Amino acid sequence: MTPASGPSASTGVPGDGVARGGGIVALGRWWREAVAEPILSVLFPPRCVGCGDFESHLCPRCRASLVPIDGDCCPRCGEPGPRPLVAGRCSQCMGVDLAFSGARSAFAHTGSARRVVVEFKSGGQPVLAPLMAELARPAFRELVSSLDAGDRLVVTWVPSHRAAQRQRGYNQAELFARALASGPPIVHRSELVRKTVRTRHQKELGRGGRQANLRGAFAVDDKAVASLPFRPAAVVLVDDVYTTGATAQEVAAVLSRGAGVPVYVFTFSRAVSARSEGHD
Repeated sequence: MTPASGPSASTGVPGDGVARGGGIVALGRWWREAVAEPILSVLFPPRCVGCGDFESHLCPRCRASLVPIDGDCCPRCGEPGPRPLVAGRCSQCMGVDLAFSGARSAFAHTGSARRVVVEFKSGGQPVLAPLMAELARPAFRELVSSLDAGDRLVVTWVPSHRAAQRQRGYNQAELFARALASGPPIVHRSELVRKTVRTRHQKELGRGGRQANLRGAFAVDDKAVASLPFRPAAVVLVDDVYTTGATAQEVAAVLSRGAGVPVYVFTFSRAVSARSEGHD
C-alpha cells in the first residue's frame, strides 16, 4: 500500500478490502504500513537480523544460509527429509491423529530462519512480513498448486488473543499470511478463527502441556465463514513457525469442524523432529 492509499482502499483481493477489517484495526494497519514504516525506514536504516549488517533486513549471506525444506518431506505432517512412508505416514506421524490434511514449511527453524522468526514475533519488527513472504512464496506456491482448489482457496491464520495483540501491536501470523496471499498467486484472505481465551506462553510448556494449554482456546467465526463469497474447497492455515504442532493441531481441529473443509498448514519455518524451540 502506498502513502496515497487511504484506510478504505482495497487490497486487490475480492472481499478483502482494508475497510472490511473494522475501523480501528484497519486504520492502525494502514497507518503502520503507509506512514510509520516508511518513515522509520528512513530514520533507522534496516539491519540484517542475522548478522547486523546495514542496508537490508536479511543480507545475501544470511539468506544463503537458510535451509529450505523442499518437497522431499512427509506429505502428511511436513517432517523434513526423506522418510520411509507407510500409508502416506512417516515415523513422526504414524499412529497420530492430525486435524489437518497436510503441512508444509519453507525453511528449517535454525540459524537465520530462527532469528527472523524471533525478531518478527518478539522483536517488534512487523516490517519483516513482506521479506518472509518473499522468501517463503516458492514453497507456498507449491502447496497451493498441489491442492488443486482453483479460485476457491482461502488463506487464514492462527489468531492472537485481543489482549496479546494489543500488547505486541500486531498478530505476526496475520501479517505473514496477508503478505503471502497477496501473491502471486493472489488468494482470498479471511480471519476465520478467533482466540477466545488468553493462554500461557507455549515456550513455558512441554508437548503435553502445550496441547492442554490451547484446548478450548479457539472458536470459528461463523459470521466470517458465512460471509465468504464462495464455498471453500480448502483452507490454508498460516503461522510463523511449527514446533510441536500443538497450535496447528488445535486451530485446524476447530476450523475443519466449523468450516467443514480440509485444512492445510503452512509456516515460514519448522523445527525438525519437533525440537523444542520455544515459539509454537
